[in-house]
Amino acid sequence: MATEVNEPITVGAVFSRGTVKPVWFSWHGRQIRVREIAFSWNTREGRATALHFSVTDGQGLYEITYNTLSCAWVLMNSE
Repeated sequence: MATEVNEPITVGAVFSRGTVKPVWFSWHGRQIRVREIAFSWNTREGRATALHFSVTDGQGLYEITYNTLSCAWVLMNSE
C-alpha cells in the first residue's frame, strides 16, 4: 500500500540532452540507489513542468518528482 510522503529530498541525477535520470536519493538519513525507473511522466504546475519518476531500489517503490522551475525534488509516495 502506498504511503503519501510529500517531503523534500536530495537527489543525485544525470541531466543530459534534455533528459533527467535520477540515480540515487537521500531520505531520512539513508541513501537509496535507483535500480530501475519503472515509469516516468510529466505534468504542469502553473509555469513549471513537474517530472515524475516511479523508481525502485529492488525492494521498495517510490515516486519522486522534480520541479523544473524551482529545481526542487520531492518524495511523493513510498511503498
